[in-house]
Amino acid sequence: MHLIRLSGIAVFALALSSTVGGAEDPGKINPPPSAILIDHAGLKKLSWQLLCQSSTFREISFEGMLDVLHTNGFHHIELSPGQVVSRNSNEYITVGPRIEPSYLDMLNTMLKEAHLDIVSYSDTGLGHSEADARKVFEFAKALNVKNIVSTPSTESLEMLDKLATEYAINVAILNQPGLPPYADSNALLQAIKERSMRIGVCADIVEWRRAGQDPVDCVRKLKGRIFEVYLKDSSGQAETAVIADTLKELAQQKFKGAFCVLTTQGRGPELIKNLAAVVNSFSGIVTNLAAATH
Repeated sequence: MHLIRLSGIAVFALALSSTVGGAEDPGKINPPPSAILIDHAGLKKLSWQLLCQSSTFREISFEGMLDVLHTNGFHHIELSPGQVVSRNSNEYITVGPRIEPSYLDMLNTMLKEAHLDIVSYSDTGLGHSEADARKVFEFAKALNVKNIVSTPSTESLEMLDKLATEYAINVAILNQPGLPPYADSNALLQAIKERSMRIGVCADIVEWRRAGQDPVDCVRKLKGRIFEVYLKDSSGQAETAVIADTLKELAQQKFKGAFCVLTTQGRGPELIKNLAAVVNSFSGIVTNLAAATH
């Protein structure tokens, strides 16, 4: 399969126009330079990785997403299930554990061509049995995934711990609002503290704050158990300041892990602009922390 290399915004505009029945001539699109600024040197100094969650680009194909991310300087992805992979005009497949094994090599080839890799895969429930969960782990292994982000039942943690150890893939439990016990950092710690170090946390800083918890205190409690951090649209300066304080605490802990950016606001160029706001705020914090690191 050959990927057509256009600018990220051009690919996005073309993809969206096709969904509403329009047609655009790529030769007439003159997209502005990327507004997304990533401090790769700062990330390297801190031993942090920046991921973009694929659900941000839920309205375009897997190929289109790769073009957008590559054009805008990303190297890593958190993959969400359900994104369409276009094969030809008569055949479409969707990304997820049920994808036929023959297509996995194709996905890995496309990732290699785009100079991107999949660090994490988000699968909210991991199924209802060991057989279901094993399919997710097999899929993750085939794509060289390090973390599976999920909100599994507490009853399944023993089984997932076994699979995580077997496959050498971490399970990062998301503190998703409205899903006890994981929304509360104390209860989350209690749920995982007797598990192996393959069972940890995907920390959503904004959701902790909106639930009335202190994110700095949360990451202190969960030190050594955090595999990934979610960063998304901020509601203002106060929230941005809390994120900066939390990242400072993680840097002081010598955290070495992934930060996943996402946005749910806007379409096309507006979505890129909103994603840029999340990324650039993070990059500014990274630059300051890296400068203070010896």
